[in-house]
Amino acid sequence: MSSITQAKAEAQKLIKRYNKLQAEAKTADTAEATRKAAEAEKLVSQISALQSAIAKLQAKDREGAPYKPAVPTKGSTATVEGTSEEIRRTEAEKTALEERIGRIEEAQKKTRAQIEQLTRAKAELARLKQEAEKSAAYVAQERRSNDERLQQELAKLIKKKEAEHLALKQELDAVRQQALKDAELLKIQRDAARAMIEKQKQLEQEQSLISRHRRSNKGMLIAVVFVAIIALLIGFFTAYTLTRPSETSTDTPPPKPEPSPSSADKAASSHSSTNDEKETSVAAVVKPIGMYRDPLKNGQGPLMVKLPGGTFKMGSKNSLPYYDERPQHEVTLNSFSISRYEITFEEYDQFAAATGQALPDDKGWGRGNQPVINVSWDEATEYTKWLTQQTDHQYRLPSEREWEYAAAAGTEMSYWWGYEIGKNRANCSICGSQWDNKRPAPVGSFPANAFSINDTIGNVLEWTMSCFHPNYRDAPAAGQMWEGGDCSKRVARSSSFKSDKNALRTTKRNKYSPTTRIDTLGFRVVRVD
Repeated sequence: MSSITQAKAEAQKLIKRYNKLQAEAKTADTAEATRKAAEAEKLVSQISALQSAIAKLQAKDREGAPYKPAVPTKGSTATVEGTSEEIRRTEAEKTALEERIGRIEEAQKKTRAQIEQLTRAKAELARLKQEAEKSAAYVAQERRSNDERLQQELAKLIKKKEAEHLALKQELDAVRQQALKDAELLKIQRDAARAMIEKQKQLEQEQSLISRHRRSNKGMLIAVVFVAIIALLIGFFTAYTLTRPSETSTDTPPPKPEPSPSSADKAASSHSSTNDEKETSVAAVVKPIGMYRDPLKNGQGPLMVKLPGGTFKMGSKNSLPYYDERPQHEVTLNSFSISRYEITFEEYDQFAAATGQALPDDKGWGRGNQPVINVSWDEATEYTKWLTQQTDHQYRLPSEREWEYAAAAGTEMSYWWGYEIGKNRANCSICGSQWDNKRPAPVGSFPANAFSINDTIGNVLEWTMSCFHPNYRDAPAAGQMWEGGDCSKRVARSSSFKSDKNALRTTKRNKYSPTTRIDTLGFRVVRVD
């Protein structure tokens, strides 16, 4: 291969390397690109010089065949010398060109080595950058994962602490309520004990009075006998004197003594009156057997009052115009337990939270120890089933008979306290309380009856489990329930905070569809003993 061909090939290589360097320079960093651009410019200048030399050699080639030394002839000494000079100059140029090509090749090798080094550095930089990006992405992912995990753990911890706080609050509220109710129960028991002591004193006084009456009657009887004997003696004496004339006798007989009949009568009357008072006192001493609460799986059940079995007169007297409450008849019941208070929102809400039931509307009157309202018969029945599951004791709604027996507490009056409504004894439209005709009062706001049952007059009506009978004809004389009747209507007993005088009595009956929910209707429960 001739020197020109080699030079062209090397020039082509340099041109390609130049283009490649320019392409790489575009993607390299700015400082490196500037350096490579300078090297490229240097190569351009070298290529330009090489191309000029090649052009000269090509021009000489076009002038003729390759150089051959001319044979000197005579007379051509000057020509030979010129040719020799040209040859030396051409050889010098050739030598210079070869040296230049060598330098270019050396520079090319260095440039190639630098390019390879730069390529490796670039690849290493890309690898490091990729690894850094992967590492940053991994770190970010780990950080996000850690943050999410931490947030989940915090959310669980917060939820757990909130649940613990709620449980503690409920437990504290239950303890407070229990303390209040226990204090109230203690007060009731203390009052009952005092009443029993007073009653015992009264009985002792009555016994003492009876003894005095007996002693007085005995003295009176002796006096009467004595007077009778005296009268008899006087009679005999008078008869004797009348049959035997005397010198000093007259025609007028002495006056006949009058007997004293009132003494024995007064004694008998007093004894009878004392016996009546004694019987009344004994009847008034009848009390509930006791009070208790069944423990629930998380809390305590309603306060229950255990009542003794007995016989009472159910319904209104036949002289009264309440035909659905007649005829009045005797009913005998077995012992049972009934909740002292109407079931409260607090007690019902606990059931609703445990079973997922909807919370009844309190109309903004408050929950807590307010009697629950706006509950249907079906919902009240579900509450009793839940109590049964929680306590392993049979709970249900009271029957009409059980409710009236507990409400009357051994009395036969319009109200368990008498025949007059009085003031502040209940919550109705005319009862003189702060809640009259406005809203229900908190349970236990008024005195309890003789069975320690509260709010059997006014406040809210109460569901029973009894189906509706239009009257009491053919009602059985014994048993907790009267089966049959119209079960599309369930009986609700008593009256509410809106009731007027005509509805205020323990015998009052009402009937509603089992799906009814109103703000004057609640319930209480019974446990079957």
